[in-house]
Amino acid sequence: MYIIASEVISARLYPYDVDDNLVAVACMDAGLSADGEYSSANKVSVAKAAIDILKQLIVLASEGNGGYSIGYNVEELRRRIHALAKDNGLTDIADEFNLQPTVKFL
Repeated sequence: MYIIASEVISARLYPYDVDDNLVAVACMDAGLSADGEYSSANKVSVAKAAIDILKQLIVLASEGNGGYSIGYNVEELRRRIHALAKDNGLTDIADEFNLQPTVKFL
């Protein structure tokens, strides 16, 4: 089965729906071709692109267009980013978005 990187990113973003141009830019930033074939070799790059988009949704928090509006649960977006990062070995990003309280000794 042939699936392109931008479709995988959209699947990783589900249930959030974003503009195709945003996905294309995130692909370029991650060093991917939006129309390129997805494989396990570019799994981490796809995760980075999806995380980049989700980070932008956190800043947005809600949007309205043409009589409808959508609100985003920031905590759930942070959980999704944490899960994607953790599942793909991106520990620095996973640590940044970890919602678990931590104790640090000084």
